[in-house]
Amino acid sequence: MSTRAFALIIGIDHYKSGNVWNLHSCTEDARLMRSWLINDLNVPEDQICMLLDSQATKHNIEERFMSHLTNNRFIEKGDAILVYFAGHGSTIPAPQGWFQTDAVKRSGRAEVLCTYDYEAKATHGRVAGISDRSLRAMFSELSQAKGDNITFILDACFSPGLELESRGATRWTPSTKVTPDDLYRCLWPGARGKPYDSPYGVLAPQKSHICLAACDNGNQALEGKNGGNLTHQFLELVSTLSLHRITYTDLLDRLQRAMPSTQQPACYGFHKDRILFDSIPFTANAHFLYVTRDGLCDRVKVEAGVIHGLVEGSELSLHLHNHRCSKNPIISTAVVEELHPTWCFARVPNSKTSLPRTCWAMVTRWNNRRPFRVNLNATLTSFIRMWKFKRAFNAEGGSTSKSRLNIIRVRKATQADISLTLGRHNVTVERHDDIIATNNRRVVKIERRTGDEVLADAARFHLHLHRHNPLSPFKHLVSMELYRLHPEHWTTMGGNILDDGKAVIPYEHGAIFSISLYNKSNVDLWPYLAYMDPNCYGITMLYQPDPTASSPPLPKKSHLEIGSGKPGSEALSFTLPDHEHLDSGFLKLFLSPNPIALAMIEQGPSLAWTSSVDMESVPASPVDGPSEKGNRMWDTALASIVFLRQHNG
Repeated sequence: MSTRAFALIIGIDHYKSGNVWNLHSCTEDARLMRSWLINDLNVPEDQICMLLDSQATKHNIEERFMSHLTNNRFIEKGDAILVYFAGHGSTIPAPQGWFQTDAVKRSGRAEVLCTYDYEAKATHGRVAGISDRSLRAMFSELSQAKGDNITFILDACFSPGLELESRGATRWTPSTKVTPDDLYRCLWPGARGKPYDSPYGVLAPQKSHICLAACDNGNQALEGKNGGNLTHQFLELVSTLSLHRITYTDLLDRLQRAMPSTQQPACYGFHKDRILFDSIPFTANAHFLYVTRDGLCDRVKVEAGVIHGLVEGSELSLHLHNHRCSKNPIISTAVVEELHPTWCFARVPNSKTSLPRTCWAMVTRWNNRRPFRVNLNATLTSFIRMWKFKRAFNAEGGSTSKSRLNIIRVRKATQADISLTLGRHNVTVERHDDIIATNNRRVVKIERRTGDEVLADAARFHLHLHRHNPLSPFKHLVSMELYRLHPEHWTTMGGNILDDGKAVIPYEHGAIFSISLYNKSNVDLWPYLAYMDPNCYGITMLYQPDPTASSPPLPKKSHLEIGSGKPGSEALSFTLPDHEHLDSGFLKLFLSPNPIALAMIEQGPSLAWTSSVDMESVPASPVDGPSEKGNRMWDTALASIVFLRQHNG
């Protein structure tokens, strides 16, 4: 799941002007920050703009600040925004009138970020970098457009400090060529004509953003063999912390304790008591299951059961929290030993492990009774790739770490669920499973995925697609109907499209649909509806009720409309790619007498009309006994839908 975070990262080691000495590790620091965002915070690469050395001119930095951040239509108000700068800082004598009042003149100097072309000749005068006054206006404009969840990490300084002999390792440079007039010529347009009374320069506390700086005013920002002191220690710390509960104040305190007394970082801003990035990257991970300790026993109650796909012997890892992108080590393991429809008891092998009263679990091995069967095809062009894949597969002992399922390799396609052929940038999948092969394309090509990723997704997809209750307690008692809606009035057009669990629909761009569930039973039910796309093995929850609701959404002898336009219920839509004439998928309905957390089955890209549920608010379901009635009170229903493009003439 990608993170709603965007970044502008700047690192400058080599400067255009010979008057500015070069640095050694700013560009590497910038690359490490980018890697941290991508690998640890799940920020997509296209949401990060990085400018290194000659790319980081004054014009480019300001242009990308506007195009990638302030005017970026993909950034929504409140999204996390990071601006990172590693390079030289400096000061320039402020021209007359730069400050609004005489009382705020300080030493009469303006602080500047030294861009790649700092002090280089320009059309008129020289390039004076980006001044503190310009930065104030730029961040103010960004905050007005995108909200104040903005973090500015500055690994530079504006003073040589006292240890002049270390100036070669100091991210500060003297200004010898630029003039006060150059400051005015280089001033950000939005700062012109506005009063400027800041006595603190770049580090002035502002409402628009939080600034985490390498040092306070008058001190040095140093770099060593590990890079900039601030950047190195920041990346060391964030790799060890559960970031979902760390505020900027907490982070600063830890940085100050970790860094030498000769360089103490500083943090300024009106919102520095917020969680880092205002918690945006640290959303709840739906794949975690809520766990409570069963008294003083060496077992726990897990809020997942047969309906989720667990069996006796399924293995779990236990964790302290369920937040993404936040360090979350395993505190223990557990093995399912007593199974119920919507929950289970799991034994903790190490009885000496001290568990908290509540924690979270992740499935590490489903222990599916029927292994998923795969046939691997090798062609002349894919022989080496397939050989490496087979070798890795055999090393896993009949399973993959990504799928956490029992998988076996078979020699004949007739014995397999799927056959895989590895291409250079894609994987070709031939499906032999009757349900998928009958209702969907038998052969699909999945782009930009590895064989291991496709195999893992396919194995989990089959597990959830085929799961059902053999007792079928709600067969003929709960039905699912699909209707097309009028695009303006959202009223139904025509009758039920589903016929004996299947619908073939002429595709029309922009068409919208709703689903009606009818409950003729004497049981109040909680329904969960998933869309399962066999073309990419994606699973998306279309409907999952609020688990804190006071009553079940599908009471006995009633019906429920999904996609009717009522609050919290968006109409369902489907897009057929321009180059395709046919597409298909499955609607899978899960029925439970208790509220459950079923989003843990989701995988692949999310769809626009997915409803979200705060997984931390899911309450513990009532403990139903192991009676026959309790064990049978869950069910599923499956419908196949096919979209066909109509050819004119």
